Amino acid sequence: MIIATAGHVDHGKTKLLQALTGINADRLPEEQQRGLTIDLGYAFMPYHSTKSNQPQRLGFIDVPGHEKFLSNMLAGVGTAHHAMLVVAGDEGIMPQSYEHLTILRLLAMDSLTVVITKSDLTTVEQQQQLEATLSQLLFQYGFTQATIFHCSAHTNNGIDELKQHLIDLADNEQQHDNTLNFKLAIDRAFHVKGSGLVVTGTALNGQINVGDSLCLVSHSNLKKGHSQPQIVRIKSIHAQGQTTESATANQRVALNISGDINKSNLNRGDWLLQTAPTTIIKRITVKLTANHLIKHWQNIQVFHAATHTTARIALLEDKQLAQGETALAEITLDTPLCLTEQDRLLLRDPAQKINLGSAMVIDLLPPNRGKRTPLRLEYLNQRASLNSLNDIIAFKLQHAPQSRQQLLEQHQCKTDVINHLLATNTTINQYGDYLCYVSYQQDLQQHIIATLEQYHQQAQDTLGIGKDRLYRMVALNQPQVIFNAIIDQLLNQQLLANTRGWLHLAAHQLQLTQPELHCWHQIEQLMATHSQPWWIRDLAAEMGENEENIRKLSYKLAQLSYIAAIVKDRYVSHHYLVNMATAVRQHTAQHQKLETAEFRDISQLGRKVAIQLLEYFDKIGFTKRKFNYRELKDQDLLQD
Repeated sequence: MIIATAGHVDHGKTKLLQALTGINADRLPEEQQRGLTIDLGYAFMPYHSTKSNQPQRLGFIDVPGHEKFLSNMLAGVGTAHHAMLVVAGDEGIMPQSYEHLTILRLLAMDSLTVVITKSDLTTVEQQQQLEATLSQLLFQYGFTQATIFHCSAHTNNGIDELKQHLIDLADNEQQHDNTLNFKLAIDRAFHVKGSGLVVTGTALNGQINVGDSLCLVSHSNLKKGHSQPQIVRIKSIHAQGQTTESATANQRVALNISGDINKSNLNRGDWLLQTAPTTIIKRITVKLTANHLIKHWQNIQVFHAATHTTARIALLEDKQLAQGETALAEITLDTPLCLTEQDRLLLRDPAQKINLGSAMVIDLLPPNRGKRTPLRLEYLNQRASLNSLNDIIAFKLQHAPQSRQQLLEQHQCKTDVINHLLATNTTINQYGDYLCYVSYQQDLQQHIIATLEQYHQQAQDTLGIGKDRLYRMVALNQPQVIFNAIIDQLLNQQLLANTRGWLHLAAHQLQLTQPELHCWHQIEQLMATHSQPWWIRDLAAEMGENEENIRKLSYKLAQLSYIAAIVKDRYVSHHYLVNMATAVRQHTAQHQKLETAEFRDISQLGRKVAIQLLEYFDKIGFTKRKFNYRELKDQDLLQD
C-alpha cells in the first residue's frame, strides 16, 4: 500500500514521515539545506500484518507543499489511492491546505487520514478547536470517513496511534485486480554503478517478475508521432524498498532494466506497460465534474498520473459548466498521453492557477463527426455509468464490433478477460481480431440482402455488384473481416451468388431463350473477332437484325454479365473487360498508377473511347480516379 502526503508548506509532512519510518524523505542536498521539500520523496515503514501473519512494508510518497512545486505534488498524489493530509496545529488551515484537499477530493481518494502536527506547540483547546474546524471542512468536501489524529514529530506524541491506524488501513487494503496487466508510472530514472539503469515509480496495476519484458512508452516519442514502444527486460526488482522477485499493484517499485534505452530518453510521466498502445491518443471523451466554472473550448492543463500537458476542452452538452455540475466533454490534447479507460484526470486553469475539476476517461477513440447527436450522447452517458471491466466490454460490444487488440490496449487487461468472455457468452463470435454479437451479424446480413434487392431494382441492366463497392454501401467504417465472413456465409447458404466476380441475390437469375441464345452466339463471335467497344446500331447492322431487338437483348446480356455497357448503347464483352483489367493490374503493379495516355496505348483505343472505358472501371469500383490518373481499388474484380 502507498500513502501520499498533502498539506501546506512547512506543516511538518517530512518530519512526520521521519517519525513514522526513520527515513528523511528529503533526498536532495538543496532540500536538506533549505529544509524545504522540492521534489518527491519516498519512505517505507515495516510492520507485521495480523491479516497475513507476514512482515509487510507500507510506502509513503512525500510531496512538496509550496505552491511553486504543485506539479511535483500532483505527480505524487496522481499515482496514489490513499492520502494523509497534514495540518500544523500552531498555524491551522492555510491556502495550500485548501488546495491540496480540493485536489484529493477531485482525485477521489479511497481513504483520507488527517494529521494535526506540532501538537507539542498547541494547547488542548487549540487542538480541539482545529479538529472541529477540520471536521466541518472535511464534511463540506465530502470526506465523511476521514480520521483525525494529533501528533508531534518532536515528542513522538500520537505517533504510535497513527502507525496502528495506517497498519490497519494497509491490512484492509482491497486486493489488486488480477485481470489487469502491469502498469508503472515512472517518476525517476538514474544509473547505479555495477547495475545499470534503474527506473522507479508506482505500480498501478498487475504484477511483474524478474526476467519479464515490458514496453517503455515515452511521451517524447509520442509527441514526435512514434508509437512503436521500446522493449526492456527486468534484471532485478525492489518493491517497497526491498529486493524481491516480483512486484504488484499499489507498491513503490524500482526496476533495474536493460535494453536499447538511455537515461536521457526517459522523463517523469513515461510508462512501463505489458501491452503497449498502437494508437497515439490526442483526443478523448470524458465525464467531467466541475470545481469551478468551465467554458466551452477553454484552455486547460491536464494532469495524469506523473505527467501533464496542455489542452482544450469542448463541452458536448452545454456552452459552460457550473461548479458542482457534471457533463460530457471532449478534450483535445496538445501533446499525446498514454491513457487507459477509467483513468482519472485533474484539470487546472493555467492562467488563474485554480483546479477546474476532474474527469474520467470513457472513450479513447471518439468519432470525428456526430459527437453531439442524441444517440451518441445517450451512448456516452450509459458508458459513463459503468465501472466494471466486464460490463464495459459487454456494453461496447452491444453497440458495435470491437477489436480484441484495442480492448486489451484501452483497458490494459489480460487476454484471459477476452477468452473468458468468449467462453461464457456463446452469442459473441470472433472474426480475425474483431469480436461481435450474433445479432450484429444478423442485422448486417439483412442489410446486405435488402441493399442488393434495391440495387437489382435500380440497376436492371447489370447482374450484380463488386464486393468492394457493396462493402462501401452497407458496412463502411465497419470491420471488413466481419463483412467478408458474412458474405462467405451468405454464399454458402446460397442466399447470394458470385457470377464472374459479381455478387447478386441467388434468385436474381436470367436465362436466354433459344432464339436469344442464337443471337448471343453471333454477338459473341463479332466481339471476339473485333475486340473493341461496339455500338448497338453497328451490331444490329452486322447481324441484319432490328436495332431495338438487339438493344433489349443487350440489356439482358448485361444482366447476365456476358457483356457490359461502358456508356449507353456501347458494349464490350466480359472477356474483353477481363483482358483490359488484367493489363491495368499488371501496369499498376509496376507503376502504382495509370495515366490516361498510358491506358490509351495499352488498349489501342482512341482517346474518347479509352476514357469511356476508364470511367466505367471507376463506376464499378475497379479503379479510382485521382487528379489525372487512376489507382487500382478492387483488384478482385474482373478476374477469369
